[in-house]
Amino acid sequence: MRVSVPDKQVKLDTVLGARRTRRELLQAVAASAGVLAVAGIAPGRQVASRPAPPVCSPRPWWMSQHHPRSRVVDMRAGNVLRATIVDKPVLAELLAQSIQILAGVPDARSAWRSVLGSARRIVLKFNHVAADAIQTTDIMARTLVEALADAGYAPGTIALVEAPEHLTTELGTRRATGGWGESIVVGDSTEQLAAYLDESDAIINVPFLKTHQIAGMSGCLKNLSHALLRHPARYHANGCSPYVGQVVRSPVVSSKLKLNVVNALRVVVKGGPDAEDQDLFPYGGILLGYDPVAVDAIGLDTLARLRRQLETDANLRVTYLSSAADLDVGRRRLMEIEHLVHHAGAQ
Repeated sequence: MRVSVPDKQVKLDTVLGARRTRRELLQAVAASAGVLAVAGIAPGRQVASRPAPPVCSPRPWWMSQHHPRSRVVDMRAGNVLRATIVDKPVLAELLAQSIQILAGVPDARSAWRSVLGSARRIVLKFNHVAADAIQTTDIMARTLVEALADAGYAPGTIALVEAPEHLTTELGTRRATGGWGESIVVGDSTEQLAAYLDESDAIINVPFLKTHQIAGMSGCLKNLSHALLRHPARYHANGCSPYVGQVVRSPVVSSKLKLNVVNALRVVVKGGPDAEDQDLFPYGGILLGYDPVAVDAIGLDTLARLRRQLETDANLRVTYLSSAADLDVGRRRLMEIEHLVHHAGAQ
């Protein structure tokens, strides 16, 4: 296998330009503008976020894994994509090699067992936003369910969240519990979390890698934080900081999160979180790691590199990523990350 040295860290100091996005996000921005106007604050002026409440909970378990650096596996294959078509055997090989390298074991079955242990209520958390444009959720879900079945986790123990509805019937997976359950403190409010979190004992986080007009980027952290909250639109101020880190740091979330598998087969490099075909780049890879902050740091570095390649402004401001690191949710600095770049099938 060939291992390359990660690119030099990119300075993050420019906010993404605005463009059309989801109605929900536009409403959130409009609401924020209204609040600023009432307060007599001019639009565009920097507003300090309220300080995060003291963090008294234990550090997330992944902070002691691969200490003192967080491991992120960046696995790519030039032949995994043919236009918008994903080669399933190649994707399966990408996934198998990645989990083996991450876990440090010689076979995929043992690697999955080391990650999930005796879990019997597993949730695969996808992202439905821009899924129709990206067109890779279906094949990713099928490949993951088959890999878990080979490792001894029957489809009936697995729930697919934000995946196409037809897959539940076709793959024989269970339906996730609906509604709302346990509450946590986010900012100055108490928010209920999705009930499927309460009834699960393991979450595999499967986000896309995307730019995001409000948050800067959407990856591991953002795929969990706002999707789990009953009132997510309340927490988009200041680029979603520090709310994203507060949610993922919460023990009820961090204790269930076992793995992050970033679907970077086709990456949204402009606009976002919605996307059209011209916003996509065929990266042909996946990112795996336990530490969601570290995986997002590599994801952000990847986005910046791809945007430079496309001669687009590479600087993306992601305030929630830095605040999550400040809350000790994970490791943000590239020197603290063991970034392992591999090519599937290479020796």
